[in-house]
Amino acid sequence: MTQGKCPSCGAMVEFTAGSAQVVVCGHCQTVVARKGLDFESHGKIGSIVPTDSPLQLGAEGRYRKVAYTIVGHLQKDHGEGPWDEWYVEFSDGRTAWLSESEGAFHLMFAEGDEEGVAMGDLHPGERLHLRDRAWIIEERGHGRVVAAAGQLPSDVDPTQDAYYVDATGPKGAFLTLDFGTRGHTPEVFIGEALKLDQLGIPAGQLRPRVRKVELQQARCTQCNGPLELRAPDKTLRVACPYCGALLNVRQGKLSFLRLLEKPDHAPLIPLGAKGKLDGAEWICIGFLIRSCTVEGVRYPWEEYLLYNRGRGFTWLMNSNGHWVFLKPLPAGEVSLVPEVSAFYDGRRYKCFQSVTAVTETVQGEFYWTVKAGEWARATEYVAAPYSVNVDATDDEVSYTHGEYLAPEVVKDAFRLKEPMPPSSGVAPSQPNPHHGGLRSALKWMGIWMLALFVLASVFSATAANTTVLEQAVVVPATANSGTPTAMNFSEPFELSKRGNMKVEISAALDNDWLGVQGDLVNQDTNEVVSFYEELSYYRGTSDGEYWTEGNTSSSAYLSALPAGTYVLRTTASFTPKSPRPVAHTFNVKLTHDTPNASWFCFALVLLALGPLVSVYRSHSFETRRWAESNV
Repeated sequence: MTQGKCPSCGAMVEFTAGSAQVVVCGHCQTVVARKGLDFESHGKIGSIVPTDSPLQLGAEGRYRKVAYTIVGHLQKDHGEGPWDEWYVEFSDGRTAWLSESEGAFHLMFAEGDEEGVAMGDLHPGERLHLRDRAWIIEERGHGRVVAAAGQLPSDVDPTQDAYYVDATGPKGAFLTLDFGTRGHTPEVFIGEALKLDQLGIPAGQLRPRVRKVELQQARCTQCNGPLELRAPDKTLRVACPYCGALLNVRQGKLSFLRLLEKPDHAPLIPLGAKGKLDGAEWICIGFLIRSCTVEGVRYPWEEYLLYNRGRGFTWLMNSNGHWVFLKPLPAGEVSLVPEVSAFYDGRRYKCFQSVTAVTETVQGEFYWTVKAGEWARATEYVAAPYSVNVDATDDEVSYTHGEYLAPEVVKDAFRLKEPMPPSSGVAPSQPNPHHGGLRSALKWMGIWMLALFVLASVFSATAANTTVLEQAVVVPATANSGTPTAMNFSEPFELSKRGNMKVEISAALDNDWLGVQGDLVNQDTNEVVSFYEELSYYRGTSDGEYWTEGNTSSSAYLSALPAGTYVLRTTASFTPKSPRPVAHTFNVKLTHDTPNASWFCFALVLLALGPLVSVYRSHSFETRRWAESNV
């Protein structure tokens, strides 16, 4: 530890961090540098403005089992509000920077300079290969130090505007290229995004929430209407719900920017309403109406900004009564083929649309300098009920992961009393309601098919399958077609039990036909069961091509016959041959109690009807969905 007096005010200052080169005097805000055993003044720096950050100087935490202490604090500003960066020193001698952005903390370690990289060559959304890793550039910007406190590793110059590029990689990896002034070789910082509970700082060492009291009950500078800010420490823009004035928030004060067109209807979720989604309680603090124009047609939608102190900001989007819950997503977590597909979390998302989204109306408060007329290139990739959404401008690209919500879920979450507007059309990420029906239909079809196979096997195993008659029937040449002279009676045969009957007829035909009328006569009851089978076979040559037509055999199944003694009576029909008639011979075979597959095939057709209907309905739904795609 090195102690001494501030060269400016004489107050005691001390260096406790071995890596610190300057310390900010807590009494007069002089930047004090140590030079050997002496201290010298390097000018004054602004005082820290209270923000909503839970961190504070002196807080001690653990990262990957190594203890660290927060020893320095910087506030930077790019003209649209400050952000906090904290300098930490580890017990093993390492140092790092800890910055906060929209509810996430980024712990960054210096990795040296990177030669040959120019800021002008780096554009948001592009892929960057650096230090043997792949990154997606998310933002390029600038800012200058406006306030400081504690011990810092190097001097601070509030007059210098420093430029940076931020990128993300898989598994929370984070990269910052600090270019200083534009022409400098960038210094590389690599780390990861962490939640507050991952910083290992005991709750007792976190700073109590600081709220800008003067903004909690502020009034519009134009109409004097009351403005109750829900996130005053993070708000940069406020749109008055009474007069439509857009107000700038800076250093606890409101200043008028311009009048906006007021929304033509009130938000479905009132500003200030609280609701529970995704395991957290959110408060609705902002409302936007955005739109795109495709082939001359305007398509508007609503976006609701939600805020939770522990998780930051997220969005609810409403389009034609369809709701999507959108959570921030690091770009580096997504493998993207622009306007083709995205791959995230083991799931492939297909590009649905790419449009220019324009902000039309604004109400409530926002964490960025929102304004009417601002635009972004919005691309949506869907794998219902999820989506990956990419909004890109010239200097920033943001990714969100969406999940489709039924209107009733939103209504219940925010305890809304008014009925939700009915949904119309098919939303890009709306789940197909017929997918579940198709899966259920296929499941039950499989179950019933198994039952059918078991039943068919039982019938086949228990069937007698007995041949009760097999004979060759000769019709004399003198017989007349279809008359008693062409009739033949079989010998009696017995059926020992009730069962069906298979009839098989065959004949040696050549360019001829033969019809057989059959009658099974029960000699005990004189009941008759009839059938008719017709055979034909023709052949020849046409234009040098040989052809055949018909068949010389046929079969049929008769319904179940009761047990008893039967006689088969057959009557033949044929074309008489003249002037020399010929005899006709055919074979007949009767098989009693034989398996019949016709019922099985019929049952299969009936079982297939359910899945076929589900497939049709599912396909029709997807057709309606993708008919709205513009890629």
